[in-house]
Amino acid sequence: MIEGFISRRLSGKLLLMTIGFVMLAELVIFVPSAATFRQDWLNDRAQQAGLLAQALTGVPDYEASQILTDQFMRDTDVIMMSAKRDGMSEFMLGSPPESAKLEMIDLRETRRLPRYRDAFRTFFGSAEGCLRVMAASPVAGQDALELLIPKSKLQWAMRDYAKRIAVLSLAIAIITGLLIYLAMLFMIIRPIEKLASGLADFREDPEIRRSNLPPSGRKDEIGQLQREFYDMKQGVRASFKQRERLATLGMAVAKINHDLRNVLASASLVSDRLASDPEERISKMGARLTRSIDRGIKLTSEVLNFSLSGQDEADLDVVRISLLVGEAAGDTLGSFGTGARRISFTNKIPSEMIVTADKDHTYRIFHNLFRNAAQAMAKMPEDDAIRNLTVEAIPAGDHISILVKDTGLGLPDKAKDNLFKAFASASGRGSTGLGLTISQDLAREQGGDIVLESTSENGTIFAVSLQKA
Repeated sequence: MIEGFISRRLSGKLLLMTIGFVMLAELVIFVPSAATFRQDWLNDRAQQAGLLAQALTGVPDYEASQILTDQFMRDTDVIMMSAKRDGMSEFMLGSPPESAKLEMIDLRETRRLPRYRDAFRTFFGSAEGCLRVMAASPVAGQDALELLIPKSKLQWAMRDYAKRIAVLSLAIAIITGLLIYLAMLFMIIRPIEKLASGLADFREDPEIRRSNLPPSGRKDEIGQLQREFYDMKQGVRASFKQRERLATLGMAVAKINHDLRNVLASASLVSDRLASDPEERISKMGARLTRSIDRGIKLTSEVLNFSLSGQDEADLDVVRISLLVGEAAGDTLGSFGTGARRISFTNKIPSEMIVTADKDHTYRIFHNLFRNAAQAMAKMPEDDAIRNLTVEAIPAGDHISILVKDTGLGLPDKAKDNLFKAFASASGRGSTGLGLTISQDLAREQGGDIVLESTSENGTIFAVSLQKA
């Protein structure tokens, strides 16, 4: 699982690269620090030897001198110390080894930088033999102090130091890697993942708008990539929609041409009859002529509205949906039915519920749905039939589903398959069937949709999906 995360995820590779680079930097820094540690370790022994030399010269008691020397040898690992005076060596403590290789180190030489070669040789070389360390003596009359220290002690100290530095470096590398990983995760990785997901969704179906979120206001390359992707989607969708509408209009023109020919033929026939028939039939002929002309005007108007409905881009804003639905219902239902045939309207949407939508587009959606429902219920023959139109809201994830319920006679089975197809009318003679097609386009433009929930002899339910604010 971890190998898969590292091999496939950019964030995992970034984490490992950060840890590796920090460890490499710590390794480069370790070389001079190890040389400095070696020099400080030897200087510390030399300073303690100088303090011991001062103590021994000031303490004539043998037992006290023995206690000091034993403590010094345990703390510093020095096996022998002598003092140089007038070219002669004065033995002070310990005893020289019987046979040992000696490596000379003179701490009296002043150097700004430690010897890296000596540190490397001590760390990786043989631990056999002893170090013969020459250091300045603080005791008056003594020229220098000479110390014998086993090489193995210094090598062990340097390797222990290396272990501690390695653990500390690894901790620093992991912490640094995690911090850089978290920073890159929110600054680069997450936006790139969203872009990749958006590209996959767009490739799957470019015409479905799954997200209406505009690009962020970032000024860097990620922000530029988001804006370019957003503009590309808008352009491609506009091209697809224009191509679809042009194809649909091409089919529509043939139908409109045929229908208008019939309308004009009817008008011509009525005009001839008006000229030749008796006076009492003039009113009927005039009514028929008016209906034919009105039908032609309505047909032409709906086709023009359909061809222009997709030109305006949705202007998303926070909308109090209950007020908007009530406004659309008041403007639509007032002209349908009076008395016993009056349509009652019930708005069950909470007044405080808000959505992200285009106010004008959403108004048109509910206006079309309410008009269709009112027309369906107006055709019910009984004067005392129940004519109710109810609207309620149901939360559905990051969307809100608005249910529009009527008590009409329902839709015929043949109308369900072509419900949202242009010029496949479901409401009977004189309609083009463009109302639901336009409404669905407007809903999808806002990141929502319209679906037929159910229909029967007891009524029909449409569901309008809108994004939560």
